[in-house]
Amino acid sequence: MFQYDAKDGNTMKKLKLRVLSAKIEWHWLFIKRTRKKGNSLLSSGMPLTSQKFYILNRKLSSHSTKVLKTQAVYDKMGKDVN
Repeated sequence: MFQYDAKDGNTMKKLKLRVLSAKIEWHWLFIKRTRKKGNSLLSSGMPLTSQKFYILNRKLSSHSTKVLKTQAVYDKMGKDVN
């Protein structure tokens, strides 16, 4: 029979931390790429009130919120794991 070991819980937390870490990195890559697009639009003279900036801002805001929430969960879980 399968016996639960206290280490297994710690191992599962470490796995969850790795998954959260990957999510955080993915969101940061998306944010960096979106900011690069925004900078290129600015340098090409696109007005800040354009539809393209509006769409970029919505995507950027969404990912920024997600990364902050995910980092908070990561920090909270990371305190419990050695």
